[in-house]
Amino acid sequence: MASKKARVIVSLVLRIFTLLFAAACIVVLILDKATDDDGLKVTFKDVITYKYVVATAVVAATYCLLAIALTLYIVSCLYREEAHSWSFLANLIFLWRQGVVAFVLATGVGAGFLTTAEVKRFLNGLLESFGARLKDTPFEGFFDRGYLATALLAAAFLCMSILSILSAPPDNKASGNKAAGKKGFFFG
Repeated sequence: MASKKARVIVSLVLRIFTLLFAAACIVVLILDKATDDDGLKVTFKDVITYKYVVATAVVAATYCLLAIALTLYIVSCLYREEAHSWSFLANLIFLWRQGVVAFVLATGVGAGFLTTAEVKRFLNGLLESFGARLKDTPFEGFFDRGYLATALLAAAFLCMSILSILSAPPDNKASGNKAAGKKGFFFG
């Protein structure tokens, strides 16, 4: 039972870290603003991909809040019979949905990094054609904060993917899985 309790506690800690990283990503992107000398104001709403990054962080944070609540309930009922009645729901929510959330986070990370790099490269080339540099504008900090928010989302993805791996059911004979030694249909 100690191993089961340790797994539940590790999953709780990983969900808390995922929630914190996703919330930090949301805060960084919402507060990310830049104003040029001419009064041109740019926020995360002006870059469509940053909206997607915020949406993926909101999905992850919402999922983690629900999963943390259910995990705390399971930990509180660990030695009672009530915990066994929640096992189907817990498996449904934790195992299958966290893989989906991890892939959603991965798409947000890829989109955020790629868009930030491409837009910075494009703006730098455009400004260099006029004899200016992107580093001399306040937009450099805007995109650096975009990198920071995407890196926080990448940390949330890392926690969620580790959680998906740890939550997968064991596939060995020692765990009582009778089909673990069979090679399958094609390999006899």
